[in-house]
Amino acid sequence: MSDISSVIKMIDTAAIQQDYKEIEKLINILDISAQHELHSLLNERTIEVITEQKDKINIASSVKEHIIWFHFYKLSWSDEMLDQLINIYKMEHYLALESRVISAIKSDEIDVSQVDKVECLFNSLEFKKQIESWKKRNSLA
Repeated sequence: MSDISSVIKMIDTAAIQQDYKEIEKLINILDISAQHELHSLLNERTIEVITEQKDKINIASSVKEHIIWFHFYKLSWSDEMLDQLINIYKMEHYLALESRVISAIKSDEIDVSQVDKVECLFNSLEFKKQIESWKKRNSLA
């Protein structure tokens, strides 16, 4: 196997060239523990490409989930970002995306209309607990 830094550079180059099969091949040559660290090593544009083209890149689901979560973690909270997150969550059910929403609730990034969008989507105990706390903080409970 190649040195991970050289593989990272090759993955970033493949992303620029929109060569999804090359991205897939390069990620899959790494051992799974290295794959799980990719989200913190890849260029932001590469993370975005993998997120946008997730259906064209066949890599381990858990690795894809880490990368997609990191993409949303790096974005500023907005209606557009939340809509994208919801669309991916509806298709993939990545728990990491729920954690991004919980983070927004805890930090009061979320607003009332956004709460309405996510309340029917997520249902973990932690999510429900944070929504209730948010409603109390915002005098809505």
